[in-house]
Amino acid sequence: MSCQIFEKLEAVIRQRIAEGNPQSYTYRLYSSGVSTIARKVGEEAVEVAVAALAEGRERVVEESADLLYHLLVLLNSLGLSLGDVCKELERRMK
Repeated sequence: MSCQIFEKLEAVIRQRIAEGNPQSYTYRLYSSGVSTIARKVGEEAVEVAVAALAEGRERVVEESADLLYHLLVLLNSLGLSLGDVCKELERRMK
């Protein structure tokens, strides 16, 4: 299964950052800096783990979506993309 939504989501993240709208959660998160974004990624990862242990499959999916979104914002803030991560995964599979 291909999950092309990541490319679309990365494009939306880049667009929201470029627009600079202070009402945009994405822009505000990005503007808060790498440290804040990284903490948010950590929080979301913990929420995925908690959901897996105690909240059921639907919550795991919901929290995983939050984690992936925040990870994409973090990657963007570091000048990286999901493509960079995919390349590393491909390298590891060899």
